[in-house]
Amino acid sequence: MASIRIPVTNVYAKGGCTARLFVGSQRHAVNLILDTGSSSLVIHDNDYDPLQDSHLTGTALVQDVQYGKGGWYGPVIQTSIIAGLHGHHAELDGVSVALASQTQVASFLEADGILGLAYTALDGAYDLTDFLTEQSVSPCETFPYVMQHTTQNVSEYTHFLNQYPRTHIAPYFTRLEESGVVANQFALLTHRSSIYHTQTHQPAEKLLAHHLNHGLFVLGDPLLHCDLYTQPIKTVAVLHDKYYNVNVQSIRVGDGDPIPGPVLDDKHVKGYCTNGIIDSGASAIVLPQAIFDKVKRQLIAYNKDFAPLLSPYDAFTGEETGIDADLLDLSQWPPIYIRCQSTTDESVTLTLSPDTYWQIHAPAHGKAAFKLCYLPGWPNQIILGLPLLNNYYTIFDRSAGDTGEIHFAIKVDIPGHMIQAIHHALRPVSKGNKSI
Repeated sequence: MASIRIPVTNVYAKGGCTARLFVGSQRHAVNLILDTGSSSLVIHDNDYDPLQDSHLTGTALVQDVQYGKGGWYGPVIQTSIIAGLHGHHAELDGVSVALASQTQVASFLEADGILGLAYTALDGAYDLTDFLTEQSVSPCETFPYVMQHTTQNVSEYTHFLNQYPRTHIAPYFTRLEESGVVANQFALLTHRSSIYHTQTHQPAEKLLAHHLNHGLFVLGDPLLHCDLYTQPIKTVAVLHDKYYNVNVQSIRVGDGDPIPGPVLDDKHVKGYCTNGIIDSGASAIVLPQAIFDKVKRQLIAYNKDFAPLLSPYDAFTGEETGIDADLLDLSQWPPIYIRCQSTTDESVTLTLSPDTYWQIHAPAHGKAAFKLCYLPGWPNQIILGLPLLNNYYTIFDRSAGDTGEIHFAIKVDIPGHMIQAIHHALRPVSKGNKSI
């Protein structure tokens, strides 16, 4: 089996990690957000021409997804996907890909879509065979019909779809593993959850060049890559294979008293399963408001001078807010400890360092952004996003037990020659470029 390193960057998704994959017979390059909080592979790229893709076959399926401020729907096709670089890549035919025909604002930012890395339960679709037959669509396929004849917004179309049978699609990574191409494991090595701006008004090419905006996505057997991590490795139990569901037992600010983890409301247990998820698609640590307020109070109790620095974050705005970075001395801020259920009887404590829960030079040069927040309307659940993953070489081991494990290893500094290779691989390519 192969083990493949794929360069990633946070530039196209405002801090979210994207990897470049190649789609169809044209090997069209697309930058996809790596999201362990969803399972669909969706592309929204006007430069990809499905009609010129000789690998494409149609289906009678449509997918729709709504989340946060984003959402999309579109027909499902099957085509080939290549992941990796020349000489070190994996190619898979017949991959189910949704083509987003309608999107809500901020669904993909500057990326070309999303590569969902969670499990089959989140990769739902609707079978429109009956509808297509009624409309005398031949062949009985949703592409290109849905893109040519549907103008509803996402919520309206979701209401329309609810009258048709639901089914599930095998996600890309599941297909890759079941085909024997890679082992049932992948890893992320990242540095930032916000773009690192070294100057004002920098073009994307300059941002892509900075090593703090880089990372690696490792497909298959991440532990083979000993140059990327060191011991010790901490293991967190995955308790349900819908999301990467975990049990957050407590949060502690420095030497403060532990704040107990939230209790998921009974009405949300079926849909959300546990009180925490590990979500690489989230560029913040999302806490229930009561816990968020307690964390802020503990930070201010640790140092009363923190109060004015945290005051801009009293209310949720949905936008990345920055304060003057010159006011921030990260050496004065404590680590935040997150205790989770392990695979043994003991708990595991993960560390959120000040330079990951604060992001310097974000959202602009000379600013600093606080990366803990709360999300109004979200269940009583913690989303452990990129600010936590930035501290580790994070291995999603889906092969362990019935539901998997997540290993958090100490990441090592990437050497200069590797930084240059990543930068070279991340350089923008002309749309439709076939080279890998």
